[in-house]
Parts: sequence; C-alpha cells; structure tokens
Amino acid sequence: MLRQRFSSLITIVATLSMAFAPMATRAAITDVFGPGDLIRGESFSTVYYFGNDGLRYVFPNEKTYFTWYPDFSTVKMISDQNLFALPLGRSNITYRPGVKMVKVDTDPKTYAIDKGGVLRWVQSEQMAETLYGLNWNLRIDDLPDPFFINYTVGAPIEMASEYSPADATNTTPTVSSDKNFDDTQVGISIGNMTSGFVPKSITIKKGTTVTWTNRDIELHTVTGNAFDSGNIDKEGTYSRTFNSVGTFEYACAIHPTMTGVIHVVN
Repeated sequence: MLRQRFSSLITIVATLSMAFAPMATRAAITDVFGPGDLIRGESFSTVYYFGNDGLRYVFPNEKTYFTWYPDFSTVKMISDQNLFALPLGRSNITYRPGVKMVKVDTDPKTYAIDKGGVLRWVQSEQMAETLYGLNWNLRIDDLPDPFFINYTVGAPIEMASEYSPADATNTTPTVSSDKNFDDTQVGISIGNMTSGFVPKSITIKKGTTVTWTNRDIELHTVTGNAFDSGNIDKEGTYSRTFNSVGTFEYACAIHPTMTGVIHVVN
C-alpha cells in the first residue's frame, strides 16, 4: 500500500512537472549526451537531468530549475524514442542548497535547504536575517505539497554557525554532487531497434564502469572487439570497466543496426 501511495505521488509530481515545464530553446536532435547533461524530448518541453545511473530526473518546476541553471542554453534535444527508453528516477531534482528557503503550503515553518534535499527549520526571523540578510523574506519560495516527498526533514538550525548558505551552495556545484552520484559508474539503456543504445555515444573517464540495462522485451547483446555480454534478457544487465583510453565501438549481435560507441579519456 505504501509503495502504491509513493508511486501515485510520483505520478502526480511528474504530471505537475509537465504542466509547469520550463521551455527550452529548440535545437537539433542528438544521440550524443552523457551524465550531467540536460535533455528534453522533441515533442515535450519538460527538461530532465541525465544521471550517472542512466535515469532521467525531473525538474518539478521552473523555480527549482533556476536555482541550478541561469537559462536553457545547454539543454540537448533527443528523440522521443530515446527519451522513452530512459526510465524516470525515483526522485525529482530538489532546490540547490543555500540558494533559497522554502515553505510548504500546509506547514507554517520556513526551511533552509541542505545537501541532498534536507530541509532544516529556520526557527526565527532573527535567524533568517542572520543567515540570508535583511532581504531574507525575498529568498523564500512556496513549495507545493506534492513536491514535499522529494525532500527529507533534518535537524533544525539552532545556531547560525550550524549552517552557511554560501557553504551549502559551494559544496554542491552540480546536481550529481547533491544526489551523491558515483562518477565512476555510468548507465546506458538498451531500447528497442528504433531507439537502440541510449545514449548511443558517450564519453567517460578511464576506470569508469559502464552498465547496460535491457529495457526492451527482446533479447539484445553488447558486443565489441574485446567484450561480449552474451544474450541479455529484459531488465538484465551487463557491466564492463574501461581501463584504457580509446574509442570502443559495439553493437547488438542479434540486431546489428543497433550500434554504440564509448569514448574513454584520461
């Protein structure tokens, strides 16, 4: 029952994100993107963060997005087929720590945001002014109740020395750092024959482990000159660590039109 409620709330949040989706500048469709990139589909305006785990994470609204990015100039457009091949992450992007405070619609408390979407109660106006300055009241956003599930409530701020907005922001320069993604692990989805490997081309650092997950109902393989996964069932995985710099092309031995490439750099 709890899992069903959680899934329902995720659906609500995803629906709301479509309703309030930020509009990105239209660009050419690309198959080349990687962890940390912003992506959107050709027919949908919602912007996602592509994580190291191969999942796409929603920005619930524009306010959340603009705590991380100044504009939409870096958003990459991918085909709808490729977008559908990437599963949604189980949580959405939260506010960048330190940038704003938030209030929940049905909760009178004002919260500062710490790493990982942890809400910390700012217990007085004096504390808010100490942390955020004379215009502290302009640094508060209302957080709709459906978005509250993306956050956790931590310890209240008892003294100003316990929390620095600038430090909270500086220690989370990227969404990846805020979500504690492991940058030595990268995920690629295996879609159907139309979408193929998603992303089709990716650049990684030497020593990174790539894990392919078959999202299709058909059997597929990951077959290169020096590696072969064998048949991968639906939701099955195959992993390989790339310890040499170079370009590694691969394909599905069952469906040779499905190809991909891994670029490994220092």
